[in-house]
Parts: sequence; C-alpha cells; structure tokens
Amino acid sequence: MRGVALAAALLLPALARAAAGEPAETVRVEGEGEKAPTDLTGPVTIIRASDFASRITTLAELLEESAGLRVRSYGGLGAFATVSMRGSTAEQVDVYVDGVLLNPALGGGVSLGDLSLNNVEAIEIYRGFTPSYLPGGSIGGAINIRTKIANGTTGTSSLSYGSYGTTEASGAASRRGRRADGLVSLDLLGSSGDFTFYDNNGTPLEGEDDGFETRRNNRFWTADLAGRAGVDLDGGGRFDLQAGFTRRRQGVPGIDAFQSESARSGMSRALVKARLSRDLAAVEGLRLDFDAWYTRTTQEFTDRSGDTTGGPSIDTEHLIEAAGPSALMRWHPRSSGRSSHYFSVLAAARRETARLTDHLNPAGDDGRAMRFTGALSIEDEIHLAGGRFILTPSARWTRLSSRFRSREDVGDSRLTGRLGAAWLIRPRLSLRASAGRFYREPSFLEIFGNEGSVTGGGPDLRPEAGSNYDLGLSWDAAPSGPADRVHIEASAFLRQVDDLIQFVLTSQSRVTAANTGRAVVTGAELSAGLGLFGWFHGSLDYTWQVARDRSDTFARGGDLPGRPRHDLSARAGVTRPWGHPYYGFTYLGPSYFDAAAATVGGGSGRDLYRVPGRYLHDVGFTRPLGSRFEMTLEVDNIFNVLTVDVVRYPLPGRLVQAKLRMTLP
Repeated sequence: MRGVALAAALLLPALARAAAGEPAETVRVEGEGEKAPTDLTGPVTIIRASDFASRITTLAELLEESAGLRVRSYGGLGAFATVSMRGSTAEQVDVYVDGVLLNPALGGGVSLGDLSLNNVEAIEIYRGFTPSYLPGGSIGGAINIRTKIANGTTGTSSLSYGSYGTTEASGAASRRGRRADGLVSLDLLGSSGDFTFYDNNGTPLEGEDDGFETRRNNRFWTADLAGRAGVDLDGGGRFDLQAGFTRRRQGVPGIDAFQSESARSGMSRALVKARLSRDLAAVEGLRLDFDAWYTRTTQEFTDRSGDTTGGPSIDTEHLIEAAGPSALMRWHPRSSGRSSHYFSVLAAARRETARLTDHLNPAGDDGRAMRFTGALSIEDEIHLAGGRFILTPSARWTRLSSRFRSREDVGDSRLTGRLGAAWLIRPRLSLRASAGRFYREPSFLEIFGNEGSVTGGGPDLRPEAGSNYDLGLSWDAAPSGPADRVHIEASAFLRQVDDLIQFVLTSQSRVTAANTGRAVVTGAELSAGLGLFGWFHGSLDYTWQVARDRSDTFARGGDLPGRPRHDLSARAGVTRPWGHPYYGFTYLGPSYFDAAAATVGGGSGRDLYRVPGRYLHDVGFTRPLGSRFEMTLEVDNIFNVLTVDVVRYPLPGRLVQAKLRMTLP
C-alpha cells in the first residue's frame, strides 16, 4: 500500500536516530477504567468524567467540541443526533459501550440522544482507525464509551432545571469491599422543547409569509438505569457483570415549515455483558479477557396523519437483537534489551436479527433479517529504543453473511491492515503517523430496503472500502513562569472511500441505494491547551476539511453534503476558591443540504441551498456550597441565535439552566 510505504519512509529514519539517543520512559497501561488500553500511534481524544461532572451538558454537545467531529441534530434538546468524523457518514462511525457495538445492522447510525452521561467514566474518540481490541474496523473511526466502575463507597446526585421545562435528575452510588464491589446509577431527563424558531413557511423566495413560530410536538423524556457488580477471584482473576436499560419517548415535529402534531417515536434498549479476566501465572505478562453480551432494542415510529412523510400513514416497530462472545489476549513478554512488545489477539463474533412489523399492513411485514459477523484481529505494539519509538502493525480479517427472509445470502470477507508509528523526538515532543485500509458492509436497508420510496441495492451492492492516512505532531511545554501547561497538537489527514454507497434518485418519488464511486476528504486539525497561574485554563479545537464527491454522478467535483469546511470550538475558565466561571465559543461553517444543492449552490442564490454557518456563545458559573454541594448556572447560546441543522430542522435559541450537585461522603 502506498500509505504504508509513505509512513515507513517518514518514520524509519527517525528509528535510526532514536536508537542512538538515551532511553526514555515508556508508559503503557492495560485493563479496565483508568488502566484501559489506548492507541499510542493514532489521533485519540479522551474525555474523562471529571471534565464534565459540574457542567450541564449532553454527549452530543461534548463530542461537538472535539476536533474532527461533526454532530448532526434533528431538532436539539434530546432529539435524534448522530456524529461523523473527518467527513464520514454517521454509519461509518462505530459507537461502543464498554466494547459492545451499538450500530444496528438495520442502518441509520447511533442516536447520541439515547446515551446518558450519568454513568460515563471516559469517552475515547479514535479519529483515524479503530484499535485492534475493538471488534469493528470502520472507515470513519470509533467512539468507545467506558462506564464507571466502583471506586470506594461513594454517592452522587444532581438536579437541574431550565428553559422549555428541561429537567434532569440523576444519581449514582457505589460500594467496594475487600473483594467485591458494585455500582448503580439512574438518570431521568425530559423537556417540553417548545422553543421559538424563525419559519420561512417553505417559501424562501417570499418574505411576506415569514415569521416566528413555537415548536410543537417536541416533548421528550428518557430514563436510563444501569448497574454493575464485580468480584476479585483467587489467582489474580476478576468477574464482572453489568446491565443497563434505556427507555425514550418523544414527539417528532418534523421540519420547520410543516410541523407534525401527532408523530411519535420510541426506543427501548437493554444491554447485558459478562466478563471474565485472568492473568495466567504460567505465562508471564499474559492476560485473557472473555466477554459475552446481549442487546435487545425496540424502535417505534407512528405518524398516522402522514405529516412527516408527505402523505402515507406509518405505524412500525423494529425489534433488533444482537449477541456475541469475544476473547482478547494481551501478552507483554519480558523486555529484551532496548525493545519490548505488547502483543494482542482478538477473536469476536456477532449475530444480529431485525424483525420489522408494520401495524397498518401486517400482511406486508418484511419478516426477519439476520447478519452474522466474525472478526479476528492481530496487533503487535513494538517499543524500541527504550520507548522512544513505537511501531504498531496490525491486521484484521472480517467475515459477514446477511439474509433477508427467503432471499439468498449476501456474504463477504475482507482482510485489512494498518501500520502506525510514533517517535518521541524530545521528552515533550512526539511525531506519529499511520496508514491503512478498512471497509464498511452495507446495512440491511441499503441491501434489502423496501420501505415506500426507499429501495435497496440488492445482493450486488458492494461494501465501502476506505483508506486512511494520518500524520500528527504533539508538543507539551515544560512548566515555566506563569505557564503551568502548554499543549499543542496538529494533524493532517487524507481519507479515500471507494464504492461509496449513496441513495440515488431514480424517479420523482423513489431513491435506490447504489455504489456511486469515490469520495476524498483532506483536512487538518489543531488542538491547543493553556494553563496559567494555576487557576486559568483554556482550550481550542479547530478542523479544516474539504470533502469532495468523486462519484460517477452529476455531483462529481462538488462538496459532499453536510460537511462544513470549518469547525472551531474554544473554552476558557477560571478556578478559584469562590467559584469557577467559564466561557465557550463554537463556530460551524456552512454546508449544503444535499448533493444537488452542493452542485448548484455556488451561484448568487447559494444561501437558499445550504445550512448557514453559526456562531454560538455560552457562559457558566459553578460555585461550591460547602464540602458536599455545588451550584451551576449555565446559559447556552446567550445571543439567542436562531438557526437550523440537517435540512431545515430548527435548533433552540437561548437556554438557561441551573444545577445542584451533591457528592458523598
């Protein structure tokens, strides 16, 4: 592969120079929680619970602040929202909870609004490649959400209330004994969502009928309950059992000019996972993790009036079940000389079924779809020159088979690989690079789709294949004078996708999934952090990217829809004994609604064809109230900017919220 050769050409000379230098300390951690493995040669961002514990925020808002990530919201305030990375689609990003993949084979991506932050310990964002210890190998990167584990006998609770009747109550308690521990958490969130937005009445060329409207049928509530228990076994082993249940109900108001009064959606998801971990005394440095998990998800949508569909009535229910085992072996043999290895092998299987029920036409039910996926990945993380140089070759083999009712099986197998490298040029200056290929199998909808105006591409639809190239430089300055922290990280990336799957308009009322060709995304990311005087801290994340459509369609040469070229997020705050004031700023550049808009939107009427850019300002203040309580007041979008996202779904304006948080003991 050209990318592998490029990475080798860049970094092998560095190996020779590093070998002549002094040994440097190697930091490598493994296991659960704070000891969880991470990728040392790729672009990784880790958001820890301590970073957002006092804030009034959501998972979608946190991810929006990270470099390279773009969140698409279908209405704000708990609405369906998805995330993409570096110009990918939402379906090209794998989302995990403790290593369990949430992306449904049915398609559509993962809704961030269904994931609570109450039980989250850390959010790992892999912007380039999925690490080998996760079972998937997506094109668009991966997000792994690690839930909390018991850490002593503690308890937390919080209550917040704000604009539009937005209310959240949450609590968590944990206890740790000599050998056993347990944790339970509960989060309840709801809002009426009746914010004001500007409505052009569906006539962008006529201003006489424009005006302000109130968002209707936008109420939602969600409940999330999670528990976890573990016991330390004799001989260095551990057994963990965790379970979670999430339930959500919400109105679906539709786009700005044509609000629905009665459309509703619902989701319920149950997740159970068991893990047995063992350190084998017979083989030094060998650790085995055996996992078994099961998820059951129900998705409901009702629109009998046809307000959101343009006429047809809908009342459907999707039942999705998935289960599978996995085994991860990590071996760190005794170091020999100036080199050491962290060798890992993962074997995983996943069986998923989806049953589609149409309550208005039971005879027309599409029945059950099934997909089986098997994966085997091997990686060797090689530390050379006393840890100053790291080389990470890895390979992944994936086999999948899909079936829909009595139709023939659709199967495929692929071997993909990656080469990553990192060089510690100086104790606080490092260079990293990676190159490789991955792919994404089509969803059930893309292959077998037969839902009104949407049809699938059939068994001949090919998986999307992708190449990723990444080069980054990171520098942390030594504390000096008033500066106690200075961090700068810059990355350049290139992503190429072959056999891109898109829904192509085949008539005025029908779209069909098809392999349309290629897409190329180039870009750069900049992240910076600053700490002064021990009490001031600030951060900045900026992404520039150009996502070009190279497919064999009329859109060739235009920007891919929904991919803004500029995305900036900045935060600054002060931490003093009397409180913690903070400020946040985000800028998201304009993007086009769809491929047609991106093609014709360069003329004088371009604003009619694109989602406008937006500048948003947030402020907040947290004040401790004794040793156990703290109060937070936060105002998002302080200038009440009214804008839209994802094809005219209005976003809320100013949002004022207050939160009281208690910690025990």
